[in-house]
Amino acid sequence: MGGSPSIPSAPPPPNPQEVAQANAAAYRMNVDTYIKKAPAMAALENKLRIQYMPQQRSLERQLSALDQQAATLAALQNERQFGSQRTTEGLRRSYEQSPQAYALNRGLGDQMTRQFERLYGTSPYASVEPSVAFAPRQAPPTDIYGTIGTNISNPKLTA
Repeated sequence: MGGSPSIPSAPPPPNPQEVAQANAAAYRMNVDTYIKKAPAMAALENKLRIQYMPQQRSLERQLSALDQQAATLAALQNERQFGSQRTTEGLRRSYEQSPQAYALNRGLGDQMTRQFERLYGTSPYASVEPSVAFAPRQAPPTDIYGTIGTNISNPKLTA
C-alpha cells in the first residue's frame, strides 16, 4: 500500500519466524533470571517465614479461641432464652444460616439412623432407655416464633 506525502505507508507485516524466535529468547531470559535469583528468593522467603510464622500461629490460635467462645456464648444464650426448646431453636438458626448444610446434616442423620438399624437390628432409640429417649419434657412447649407474622393484616393500633 502506498501512502501520500502526509500519510506514511504501513510497515511490512512481521515475519512469524522472527517473532517466534524473539518470544522464545524473551521466555528463556525470564526463566534464566528466575533460576539465577531462586536461592536469594528462597532465603528471603525463609527469613520472612521465620519472622512471621509465630505471629501467624498466635493469630490463628486467637481466632480459633474467639470462634469457640462465640459458639459457646451463642449456645448458652440459646439455652437460657429457650430452655427446653433450645434444640429446636438451634436447628432453626442453623437452617437460617445455611439451608443446604441443614438439609445435608438432616440427610446424614437419617442415613446414620438407618445404618444403625441395619447394623444392630434395632432402632437407635431402642438402644437407649425409654425413660431417657422419650422422656416427658418438663417445660410446656412454647411458640418459638412468638408473634412474628401473626398480626400483619390487623395490627393493634394502640399507643
